[in-house]
Amino acid sequence: MLSRLFGLSALAIALLAPGAWAQEKKSDSKKSAGPAVLVRVQSINELLGTVDYLRTLAPEEAGEQIKQAVDAAKAFIDPKKGLEGIDVKNPIGAYVTFGEEFDGTPPVVVLIPVADEASVLDALKMRLGLEVEKEKDGSYKTNVQQVPFPVYFRFANDYAYVTLNDSGNIDPKKLPKPADVLGGKPEHIISVTARIDRLPDALKKMAVAFVENQLAMGKDQAIPNETKAIKEFKDKAIDELVTNIKNVLDGGEEATLRLNVDPKKEEVALELELKGTKGSKLAKDIMSIRENKSVIGGALNFPDAALNINLSVSLSADLKKLFPAVVDDAIDLIKKQGNIPGEFQTKAEPLIKAILPTVKAGDLDLGIAMIGPNESEKYTLVGGLKVVDGKKIEEAVRTLVKKELPPEISGLIELDAEKLDGGVTLHRVKTADFMDANGEKVVGKSDLYVAFTDNMLLVAIGPSSKEVLKKAVASKPADVGVIQAVVKLSRIVPIAGDNAEQLAAAKKAAEKVFGKGASKADEIRLSVEGGDSLKVKLMAKGKAIAFLVETGLNRKDK
Repeated sequence: MLSRLFGLSALAIALLAPGAWAQEKKSDSKKSAGPAVLVRVQSINELLGTVDYLRTLAPEEAGEQIKQAVDAAKAFIDPKKGLEGIDVKNPIGAYVTFGEEFDGTPPVVVLIPVADEASVLDALKMRLGLEVEKEKDGSYKTNVQQVPFPVYFRFANDYAYVTLNDSGNIDPKKLPKPADVLGGKPEHIISVTARIDRLPDALKKMAVAFVENQLAMGKDQAIPNETKAIKEFKDKAIDELVTNIKNVLDGGEEATLRLNVDPKKEEVALELELKGTKGSKLAKDIMSIRENKSVIGGALNFPDAALNINLSVSLSADLKKLFPAVVDDAIDLIKKQGNIPGEFQTKAEPLIKAILPTVKAGDLDLGIAMIGPNESEKYTLVGGLKVVDGKKIEEAVRTLVKKELPPEISGLIELDAEKLDGGVTLHRVKTADFMDANGEKVVGKSDLYVAFTDNMLLVAIGPSSKEVLKKAVASKPADVGVIQAVVKLSRIVPIAGDNAEQLAAAKKAAEKVFGKGASKADEIRLSVEGGDSLKVKLMAKGKAIAFLVETGLNRKDK
């Protein structure tokens, strides 16, 4: 185990810092502000625990093989000396430190926890057959096969600090404490953190210059049918993108990518987190995401939903000012090139005028939810869109249906079919008799219902359409971040297959993994949220993973 870990450490340094050994040590190098890139890996004990949990999600035969491998690994661990001298209780890591000036590839140091230094040295000599020399400064030097540069390491703070080519990289006066490098939680299998506030200014300027040069070409390249308004909008959008990148580099504190496995919460997650320095524009922009509530996110917040997807984004204030002219030019272009009959344009004009304020607003707040299943294993689908002057859009639709649509179409639409509280009216589209087999499988023989409020357009189809819309129109805005998508696998079992065999396989898997009835451990969730930090997170509950594995096996058996 030690031989593999030590060899991998040397190779990792070689890969991370291919130019480090090509540079002579500079005696006048300036003191670093601290590690700028930090890598943390679970301790060996924690890794074994993670593997032991993951094997419970695997097929039984594979799970048993994994258990045997974990038990075998544990058998090699000595209570005092660990695994060939490696401390199995503390995390493994690495760090990269930049100087105040960016002058090439910075040194990389790998951290290996040590329980017994003598055992580590014996293992290097006996297991790997390495010649290990102790240097005058207290560090050790050796050469590893396939690594064409000397490897140096030093014992300090109950760790071995390992680097390539230059023992000055592990000068005892400059060594960071392991706790300052290996922060994190036990459930983080691996985390990689870039401390943006520690990156050299020269490196940041190089990054901005590169982006500016690439995006400048976009300004020079005209898009088809580009008008003055479209070009102005495009150029402003490019400028804002560059500004946002500068804000991240100037006001960013750290960006971290994590892979988490938490047996206590029974979840597996991949997470990207960005933090801004306190008081920076970036930090304020990230916090504003939470402050902006979603109208549709609140309307479609149903606890019994099998599927829920929300998107809430907006253009910046400056781009919103330019966007209406872009919309007008786009409409003129469609009219000229779309070969749309003049009669149709005339009939649709009032509806288009009613919709335009929503399009020109520069906000996109929409969502869809699938609620159920009910006792008949059917679902209600509901979708929503935030609008401007919803009642004016409703009136334009009402006029179009009454005066402009042919009888065979208008006859399928029942305006003002039912009144809800707050002056909201339901309009019914008679879709039940036109439902195909796939649609009927999901929502049954159902009509479509449409409702308008001042700021929402809502559409629902399914057995509970009226009840769902009644709750939606009475809702309050909610915080859903930028994106929120949730699927509850135990609830989609009735439609989790294209034929009887696949449906039977899904049902069998659900009963085995979740038991009977809905489960609270069946979620797969994607979210982009603001607040103290910007978090992009993909999370799956352990049982959700087990269900997908089991379903695949059952289908394979068929």
